[in-house]
Amino acid sequence: MPVGQPDAFGPPPGGQPAAPKRSKLAWLRFAIPVLVVVIGGGLFLVNYFTGTGNAQAGDCLSVTEFSRTADEPKKADCGAQEANVKVAARVGGDESCPEGDYDTISMSGRMSYKLCLMVNAKQGDCLKGFNSQTAGYMKVACTDPAKDAELVKVANTSDKASCEGTEATRVALYSTPPTTICIKTAE
Repeated sequence: MPVGQPDAFGPPPGGQPAAPKRSKLAWLRFAIPVLVVVIGGGLFLVNYFTGTGNAQAGDCLSVTEFSRTADEPKKADCGAQEANVKVAARVGGDESCPEGDYDTISMSGRMSYKLCLMVNAKQGDCLKGFNSQTAGYMKVACTDPAKDAELVKVANTSDKASCEGTEATRVALYSTPPTTICIKTAE
């Protein structure tokens, strides 16, 4: 064998064989799936902790609109101004809410469920959007000309008679938890 020629069984004299060139973009085939999983997991966790993913009875939400095309409601502290509804019950997607005047939001997907919602307000609070079929209620000052409802009495029983002797023009009854809301609506 001539001198300086590579041996079939080893490296050429004076060094190692050159490694095959790798594409600088080869790492993308691993990074892209990892990135997709990380972003998807992050979105799930954000929804779970700030949306309705883990909402249970007693939790409060901010609902801007009661329709299928509305943004998903967000969890809110029950004492916050934007917390306009309280979850009274969470039932399976095909189940009915307990007896009462609940608003509902149905969530479908891998886990379908329905949230049975009641007004989150106290006696003396005033609301805007209460008479709307789709708009979420907003707590407003009772002097606000846009108000369309005032809660004149809130009782911890589900009995229409609780509103007798008040200025209520409308009554909202909820069986779970037992609650009666006596409402004076704007004319």
